[in-house]
Amino acid sequence: MNNRNHRNFGLIVGEAVFLLFALLYSVPLYTVLINAFKKQEEIGRNPLAFPSFEAGFDNLVHAFERMELLRTYGVTVAIAAMSVGYSVFFSALAAYAIARLRGRFFDGMFWLYTSFILLPIQSAFIPLIFVLKRFELYNNIFGLSMVYVAVTAPFAIFMYTGFIKSISREMEESAVMDGSSPLRTFAVILLPLLKPVTATVAIFQIIYIWDDLLLPLVILNSSDYPTITLMLYKFFSTEGMTDLGLLFGGFFLVLLPLVVLFLFFQQYFVKGLTAGSVKG
Repeated sequence: MNNRNHRNFGLIVGEAVFLLFALLYSVPLYTVLINAFKKQEEIGRNPLAFPSFEAGFDNLVHAFERMELLRTYGVTVAIAAMSVGYSVFFSALAAYAIARLRGRFFDGMFWLYTSFILLPIQSAFIPLIFVLKRFELYNNIFGLSMVYVAVTAPFAIFMYTGFIKSISREMEESAVMDGSSPLRTFAVILLPLLKPVTATVAIFQIIYIWDDLLLPLVILNSSDYPTITLMLYKFFSTEGMTDLGLLFGGFFLVLLPLVVLFLFFQQYFVKGLTAGSVKG
């Protein structure tokens, strides 16, 4: 076998492996999708079979009403919007300083920030709750949003720093020579160039916030601020043992916004993952 055939064979094997993993990861999504349109008895007979649509959209309608999804979506979107907005802005500023102002101090700050990626938030629950109560931010969506900023910012700084280092300094230097301040240069010149990595960071953070149960369970009262995961948790405990069709309908409604978001921003997501790898 010559080198060309060997490369083609390796490419085929690699694609087959990736296709297999894609199919395996698609099974849970497929299960939720088809069972959301089945009745309880139909799910019990064959949970992986294609639905007969006897249930129609009843599961989705009833789940939407019982989970109070308009209110739940509103609370979760408000938390995600505040968290992502603050995290993106301040992480981009920190990364700009680290990438452009070289020196031991800024190199040390970069490694300090990125080391927090490995820090589990569970280890800081007791002091975290004490601080939130001290500043009257406990059972408060703004307080939870600030916690999410602290949790997600290290990864955002890591992504932004790599991306900014791959951008030429020429436009920034020209702006500085024309009398532009560093903050204005960042806002006018650099920030528009960060759209791909911003989309990637935002998607990662929104998915994390949307799916997170632990922090809302510890910090919020579910009756005052029902996030999507808290409401799904309560819904599972009350409906999950009695009507699987209704439960899968709830799963479907929870996952739908994330799937739509990812499909809409997919091209920016891929660009953001690869663009910062040009330079170190």
